[in-house]
Order: sequence, then C-alpha cells, then structure tokens
Amino acid sequence: MNEEFEYTAYENDLPVRTFFIGPSNPNFRPLNRISPLLQMAIMQSEDGGFYYHQGFLPGAIQEALAYDLQVGRFARGGSTITMQLVKNVFLNRHKNIARKLEEALIVWLIENQHLTSKERMYEVYLNLVEWAPLVYGACEASHFYFEKEPSDLTVEEAIFLASIVPKPKHFRSSFNEDATLRDSQGGYFRLIAERLCAKGLLTEEEAAAVRPEITVKGKAREMILYPDSIR
Repeated sequence: MNEEFEYTAYENDLPVRTFFIGPSNPNFRPLNRISPLLQMAIMQSEDGGFYYHQGFLPGAIQEALAYDLQVGRFARGGSTITMQLVKNVFLNRHKNIARKLEEALIVWLIENQHLTSKERMYEVYLNLVEWAPLVYGACEASHFYFEKEPSDLTVEEAIFLASIVPKPKHFRSSFNEDATLRDSQGGYFRLIAERLCAKGLLTEEEAAAVRPEITVKGKAREMILYPDSIR
C-alpha cells in the first residue's frame, strides 16, 4: 500500500470498476492537494481518534466480535478508518466472522508493525472512498458535486461531502427536489463545524455562520433534479 497499486471496487460481490491509487491516475490527489477542511470533516465524522489509536477504538472491536459470535453472523461493525481501509484493499466482500477476525489481524499488523504511515493510510482512504454511484475519491467527488478541485472546497462543501461517506449510493436523500439540502442536515453541519472550530480550522464566528447551504452542479445536480432521466 506504500506504492501505487491497482484497486478494484465491488458491488454485490461483482467488480464494477478498477483504477490506480497513485500518480498514474489523473484523479489521484495527495493529501496536500485535498482541503484540510475536508480531511478534518471526514475524520471528525468517521474516526476522530484516527491519528492517536492503533487501528481499533478501545473496546469496540471486542464488543462487535462478541456480539457477532453470540448471534452467529456478522452483525456489528465498530470500524475505524484503518478498518474501513483494510476491508476495501485487502479483503473479500463476504461479511462473516472469519473475515472480521482476518480484518483485525491485518489492522494490527499495519498499525503495530508500522507497515504504513497514518498519513499514507488516510491519503489512500480519501482516494478510494465512494461518494456516489461509481464516483470514487475526493477529486472525482469534488468535480461530481461542485465542478472544482478538492483543494478549493468551502467549509459547507467539505461538511456535505463528509456526510455522504456512510451512504454514497443514496446521496439524493440529503436533498429536496430543488437540489437544496434538507433542513434535517442542520444538526450535522453544526456538529462538524463545532469540531472544526475546536481543531483550529475555523474561528468561533466562522463556525457559527455555517449553514446547510450548498450549490450542487453538474451530473449530481442532474441526478437530483431529474432522477427519472438517469439510466
């Protein structure tokens, strides 16, 4: 994972797209070309302790495994960014207890043997995470939603993109029919803005001014306004 590699995305256990994570991919962006606002918004949303833990949230993986063993199937997650990355890069897509144990072993090896730096892990993560159907990585997402580079995102755009990570195929559920964000997004925007302020990326005044208001452009806007025309 330290060098450029070929990544294949899957849907329902079938490969849907293959691309390189590295400089030969024109959509690859190193961390220094991805907005710090986006980097921190995603981290605060997905795994606020990423740079401080060793791949696991204290107690979370043990609780998840105990529950899975109790019910006899894969039912709970407890995923950190490292765990999400391992699932995507190294493991098959079958959700079962054996895979969960394999995932835990790989995470332990990567983190405790220092096989890959945290910075490189996060860089890879931001370049392969899905943000809409068949839209992968921060660069593709920024252009899909806003027709701009990920280095140029506003705070509202960064927070919105962070909100999509858990549900990329259902991004339209965040919007009204006129492509404005639903009022229900307000609480999430306030929470992440407060965390960005606590991390020093926003002043208190800037955080207080954040609203769930963005202007979606391009293909994303078409898919929101005219869902029946998309095939």
